[in-house]
Amino acid sequence: MFDPAAIQAAPAPPRGSNPFALLAQVWYRPGRTLCAVVAGPGWLWAIPLLLAVALILARVFGAAPLLAQEQKTQMLAMQEASMANMPAEYRESLPPEATQLPEPSAALTVGLPLIGGLGGILLGWLLRAGLLHVGCLALGGRQGFGVLYKASAWASLPLILRDGVQAAYMALAHELVKAPGLSGLLTSPPSSQEIASSMGVASGAVSQPATAASIVLGRVDLYTIWYVILLGLALMAASKLPRGKAALVVAGYALLSVLTGFGSLLTRGLTGGF
Repeated sequence: MFDPAAIQAAPAPPRGSNPFALLAQVWYRPGRTLCAVVAGPGWLWAIPLLLAVALILARVFGAAPLLAQEQKTQMLAMQEASMANMPAEYRESLPPEATQLPEPSAALTVGLPLIGGLGGILLGWLLRAGLLHVGCLALGGRQGFGVLYKASAWASLPLILRDGVQAAYMALAHELVKAPGLSGLLTSPPSSQEIASSMGVASGAVSQPATAASIVLGRVDLYTIWYVILLGLALMAASKLPRGKAALVVAGYALLSVLTGFGSLLTRGLTGGF
């Protein structure tokens, strides 16, 4: 898949590397580009961070009207179910305002997804770098925390790209992402009754009643696999670990993410990833 010897032997790029060139090259020359990021100026971490924040804002505000409509659908279904159980004479005596649905709360459609997304990046990326830093040091890595934070931030670009794809999908299709990752293999489109009784919504993704398998599969897609590969390359570039040890650190991090749900906290706005 990649040659660690070639990565380690790659000549150090100049510190004045063009960040726009790095953004383009990371997709087709990831090993060399991540070496350039590691050797580059410290502020390079800000580029993926700003991209992630911008796309989270786009996705949250793009999903807000769709979330509001979903909430109205839920409330209407629950109201109809409740009125169906009322005696006819009592139902007819209700004043018109009793059947009016309240407007969905902006705190639920915008506030909570925004706090979760931004908090997941600002705090989660620090936690991720801390875990990887400890893992690399335990296996003989030689890197500073800041360098590893910068490299792992650039490794997150596939997840950032996924956020942009999801935002574009919701804008064009006018519907929420209902089965992230491979969880769609285990779920079927929900009925209106299921929506009313059990659906939860967060950050532009509709969550059906979760099982262990759906939680795991919901975090697995091509973007996540791509991200894990880049994360391994980032560790090799930043810590000078050989391929096997870098893969072991990444595997431990991924396993922790799957088993504990920690990955959902680490990249909360990048739904479905680690």
